Formats: sequence, structure tokens, C-alpha cells
Amino acid sequence: MSKIEKGAATDATSSLPAAYIDSHATLIGSTTPASALKPTSAVGNAIQLANSHSLQSALTPSSSLSLNGTPIPPGSACHGKVANIEAMVPAQWWEEVFCDSMYLKTDGDVVEDPDVTRQEVEMLERDDEIKRIFEQGADGKDAPSRILDLCCGQGRHTIHISKTYPHLDCHGHDQSAYLVSLARDRTASTQGSAHFTVGDCRTIPHPNEHFDLLLLMGNSFGYFKAEDGDGTLLAEIWRVLKPGGRVVLDLTDGAFMRAHFACRSWEWVDDCTFVCRERQLSADGLRLCSREVITATNKGVVRDQFYQERLYSREELNELVKEYGFEVVPVPSEQKVKLSNDVIASMGEMIIAEQMSKRKEDLGMMGHRMIVTAIKRDDTVPPLLRNVEDSVFATIQQPKPEPGSMSIPILNADHATEAITEFSAAPPLFESLVVILGDPSQACVGKLNNTWNNEDFITRDKLILALKELGYATGKNLRVLDAHSTLHQNLKHLNPKKQHFIFNLCDEGFDNNALQELHVPAILEMLRIPYSGAGPNCLAFCYDKGLVNRTADALGVPTPREISFLGDVSTPAVSNMEALHDVINQKIDYPAFIKPIKGDNSLGITARSIVHNQKDLESYMSELHEMGIRDVVVQEYCQGTEYGVGMIGNLASGFHFFPILEVDYSKIIARKLAPILGFESKWDPNSPWWNDISYKPAVISDKVREELYSWCIVLWERFGCRDYARFDFRCDFGRGDGFEAPGERRGTIKLLEVNPNPGWCWDGKFAYMGSFEKKDYKDVLGMILKAAHDRTVHEKNQKTIEEAAASK
Repeated sequence: MSKIEKGAATDATSSLPAAYIDSHATLIGSTTPASALKPTSAVGNAIQLANSHSLQSALTPSSSLSLNGTPIPPGSACHGKVANIEAMVPAQWWEEVFCDSMYLKTDGDVVEDPDVTRQEVEMLERDDEIKRIFEQGADGKDAPSRILDLCCGQGRHTIHISKTYPHLDCHGHDQSAYLVSLARDRTASTQGSAHFTVGDCRTIPHPNEHFDLLLLMGNSFGYFKAEDGDGTLLAEIWRVLKPGGRVVLDLTDGAFMRAHFACRSWEWVDDCTFVCRERQLSADGLRLCSREVITATNKGVVRDQFYQERLYSREELNELVKEYGFEVVPVPSEQKVKLSNDVIASMGEMIIAEQMSKRKEDLGMMGHRMIVTAIKRDDTVPPLLRNVEDSVFATIQQPKPEPGSMSIPILNADHATEAITEFSAAPPLFESLVVILGDPSQACVGKLNNTWNNEDFITRDKLILALKELGYATGKNLRVLDAHSTLHQNLKHLNPKKQHFIFNLCDEGFDNNALQELHVPAILEMLRIPYSGAGPNCLAFCYDKGLVNRTADALGVPTPREISFLGDVSTPAVSNMEALHDVINQKIDYPAFIKPIKGDNSLGITARSIVHNQKDLESYMSELHEMGIRDVVVQEYCQGTEYGVGMIGNLASGFHFFPILEVDYSKIIARKLAPILGFESKWDPNSPWWNDISYKPAVISDKVREELYSWCIVLWERFGCRDYARFDFRCDFGRGDGFEAPGERRGTIKLLEVNPNPGWCWDGKFAYMGSFEKKDYKDVLGMILKAAHDRTVHEKNQKTIEEAAASK
């Protein structure tokens, strides 16, 4: 992915299109934004996104919805005249600029031209060592090289390389869910084999020392405002490269651009859309800050966006790369190479776009780029990791982490002094720990007989005992709040002389109403008290299983075939029970699986949820109606192996993955019972589903494990999970473990559920996952608290930095 500043190195012009002047006159003369007066490009973009099943992936946290439900891209309204462009640049501007198809339209003459991509890859091939990496394994004698295209965007380089060298293990990683979804679609349409993941470039979801070559192409370096931001990225690149592995950095020649950029320029990107750009150097002179006002002649201004990039000279970049554990490969710039189509280029330069652009408009930062190639040194540790405890070095230097224990070390948190895998329990992390639980004085719909049982109180006792082992004791630094009628008042009147932290374990919901689980963190947000786990938006989203699956599908995560049925509303898709039966026959197939659209505690999920025909369907729907459950999701019944993936951490600090869990249904199957985790397995101690279902570490291939990890990180980021979460999957048939015999068809592992704030009890799945790596219950609780502590400290530090910057 690259942000191209078209026209950055051209002469400014005052001859602007009339539509631009008209739209600005309208905006200046009215307080109403142009996006409110005229339709924006959002509708067209939404249609395009929907056609590529990527609509929801385009909705970033900063996006909003119009009245008809289509996404309104950030920056749709024009800001008018801006004196200080740097002040307008969002901290994470890339989340807005690359959120939809507009980027491909404005920069398409380079990033969507296959000839330009082919020539750029050909330029890489002129490096003998990179050519050797590409060809390794083609003869079947050696293992194929692993290639990572970091900030891959829509995957243009990844896809071209994987098609040219189909034996390679090619991966792409980018923060834009929309562009990655497009890359996956294009790979599938060409029957390619490249793999793509979504996430921050500073948190790469792959093991240590994993790749032979890492490409960072097309001005995807220098985005961060923080001085150590680019260093953080280089440290992460160092982590995932094998010793002796190579990294290629392709970015604008900062010295040239600083001397030649134009303050203003404009260009037509098609017959009815043009872009006007303004540029200024940042106050410190290190960055080029840019503004793009995109105008459609029939709609007016459709986008006004700001971004910035660091301007590195070759000498500055070489020194930075050396500082972070790499040896720069010297390339004589006077050495010329002739590419196909008679393109002449100098080694160490990337000027292909300048010679091949078919639009013949201004190229700006894409026109005069430099290439720096470097080799990872195994005798030098990047500076951000030098003061980290020895446990981190052990994590970083393991070429093959133990199954399920892959971790991404903390690299970009100012307070970090240890790896995410090291959760120290003593001394206590919090001065005052307040635990919020369900209210035992009220009935609790969903538990056995809708009441509290002996097992519930045993679970509470074990929790308090484990917290005591972590250094928290009632009457000293631990308090339990479980009376919901006075919860708000008790929180308001916590001792102001102490720093309190809330351990939110109220998964029953406020007033024991599962629909109100989000109310507890909402109260804490209003009172500005820090707390563990997911926020209210995440909990609300993940409570709706239909929304979760549709969003996961848009992100490229496999989900069961399904249809929603609303008991009180006739929908265009399913008008009645007869129509539901027909849809199952046509699109889902029997046996099908029925579960409530919204729900918790597996309420409404029993062996009878598996329906084999219309009679079963009508019978169980009637049973659910009697329980007050009228809206359901009807899915294909996945009959293969069931897996659980548990993870602790956060995007800023990295993740610890527990060994993947497999649900062992062997005893249940031997009794000819339905192999599902339903209501009885959670709440009825006398049920065979309670007694005869067990858990064990899953035995799966590295490739399948990495795939599940990457899906979980994507889902974590999209839904806004925090501190800990569990993701449940099941194979449609067989195991899907990657150990299939030659010619054997592999089953597809599909998402069942996203569980933010998963069950915290001593005998739940999360505790079992911890036991797989010899962690007891208190250790798992300590890891959750450590992740929450690190997150809140990091957020506080970031807020301090932002406030200091704003005051300047």
C-alpha cells in the first residue's frame, strides 16, 4: 500500500477547474457541508464494495453511516481554506485514506497498472540474491522461500510474484481490510496461492525468524509522527526475518522531494473527477504534509483528506536501517539496467512509474523513488529491544515457537519492559482492584432453573482465592461489587485517594440481563474508571451472531452458510416458515443448525437445535417461541472438529496465543448423542454433555495454526476486543488440520462465534487453554490483568503525548 502524492514535484498552477471554484464558493458561502447538500461518492463506493462482499470491512472506526445505511467516507466535507496542513493530519491518517476504493481511483495510473507492477518486480529481479530467493525451491530440492509483502494494499506485488513463482510461500499484510479483501478476491479469481492478513504493520501476525525476504514497496514507510515509529516498524521487520534475510525498502527520495515539491497541483483522474493538492513541509522540516480535495463534476467535493510522510535522504535511511540491526547492501547508482519495454533504470532507483504512466499526469512522490536493500544481522539487536528482559530475547530468537505459543513482543509501547508472554504477578499491578460480578440476589435467566446454583458460588470462591494468590485480598486492596441496585452509587463513591481498576467479570449483564452486559462498561466509561476487557460497542456487536458472521465473511474469514429468520417480521429473503424450509433446501442443506440471533449462556442451543427436515424445523422453532426467542440464525451444521483459539494482549503491545483447544466429543458420539456444546454442557451437572465432553490441545499443521491466528487478529481488530478474547471455530467436515493425505479433500474451518470477555471460571475453556502450557488458574487471571494494565498505561502515555503536542 502506498500513498502517492501526485503532482508533488511539478509546477504549481492557478488554472483550476471551474467545478473546483464553484464547489468552494458554495462551501465558503454556507455553513452547511457540501456532503449534506449534495450526494457524495459514498453510494457508488458502497455499491462497489457490496458487490465484492467488502462493505462492512470498509467501515473504519472513524466512518459513519448515511440515512440509507451506506458508509460516508471520512473527510467527505470540505474544510475550506486551511493555513496549517500539518495540524489537520489525523494521528493515524492511513486508516481513513485507504478505507475504500477512492485511493485506487486517485492513484490508479500507478497502483492499478499491471505493466508498472511487472516492471517494478523485474527491477527487484535484477538483484542476484533476490532472484535466487525467488527461485529457491522451484526444482523441489529445497524448501521454497517465504516472502512477505508488508503494507501490501490490494496485493499487486504479492499476486504478481506468486503467479510468476507459484512455488513460493507468499504473504501480504496490510491495515486496510478493504484493500486486503480486494487482494483476496483477486487472488481467488486467478486461482493464486498468496495469503493475506489484516493488521497494523508494527504487529505482524507471524512467528519470529519466519521470512527470507520482506518487501516494503511504494512509499509505505515514514507514516508515523512519533520519532520512534519507523524504528518500531524496522524492529518488527527484524523480528520476522530469518538471520541473513533481506528487506527491500522502496520509498521517495526525500532529499530530492524536499527540494522539488510543488505547493499546489491538480490532475484529472477520469473524465469527471479531479484532485487538487496542497503541500507544506512540517514545522520541523522532516515531513511533507499533504491535502487532497477530490471533486466530482456532477457532485461537488466528495473527499477532503490530509496525510503526511517522512522525507528520508538515502544517507538518513541507511543510517536508520543500520541502527536497527541491518547491514545495507551497497548498490552503485551509476549502474544502469535495461528492463522490458526498453525501460532504463539505475540500480538503487525506482523510476518506472515516471516512464510508464499511461495517464501522463503528475506522479509526485512516485516519480523519483529510491531502493534500499538490507540484510538482517543476527549479532545486533534493535535498540527498542535492547533494554527488554531476557525472556523477550528467548521469544525473539526462537526460530520455531512451540505450537500455540507464538507471541508478538511489545515493540511500540513506551512503558514496555517485557514481552507479552511474561505476566508477573507480584507485587500487585493495581493499588485497588474492584471486581464486578453478577448479582446473586436476583434471578438469572439462562442459568439452570434461572437461578444461582452451588457451582456458581464454588466458582466465585475459586476466583477470590486465585486473586489472593496474586496479591489481592478483601479488606485490603480487593473489593467485590455484586449488588446491582447500588452498583452505580458504589462506583461513584470509591475512595478518591486511591487509584482503582475494575476487573469486569459481570458476564451475566447488568441486573443479570445478558442483553445488558454492555451496560456495565458503559457505566464505567461515563464514570471514567479504567476497566478490563471489551467496551460497550464491542459487546453489543458480538452479542448479535448474525452481524458477527456477516462481518467476518466480509473480512474473508470463512463462516457457515446461513439465513436470518425474524419471527415477527416478514423479510424479502424469508417471508414465512415454508419459505425458510425452501431456503434451507436451496442454500444451506439439511441437517441445519438453529440458534438465537442474540443470546448468551447457550440459551436456546440444545441437541434439538440440529434439524433434519421441515418437521424438526417447525417443532424446534415452536419450542423457541415458547421460550420468548423469535429471531434466529439458521446455519449449515458443521459436523467436523471444533477448535477454540484464546488470546491475551492488545494491538499496541502484541498477543499471546494459548495452544489451540480441540473439543473432544468422543464419549458423546459413543453414546450416540449430538456432538455440540449447548445449554446442558454449561449449566446441568447431571447432563452427559456436562460430564462426557472434554478438551485437549489440537494437533494441527503450522499453516493452519497461522491461518487461525491471522483470522483472530483480524476479528479482534474489527470488533474492538481488548485484553482477552476467545474465538470458536468448527470444520464443516473432517478435521481440516492440514495433515490430509494426497488427494484427500480438506474440510473448511469456519467461525462459530467471537467471544469478547470469555468465560473466566476456573473450569472454563480459557482456563483449560492455560493448563495446556502449564499455567494454573491464577496465572491466566494474572495474564489478563497484566494485559489490561499495560493497555491502560499505554493509553495514558499516548494521551499525555497528544496533549503535549496539542499545547505546542
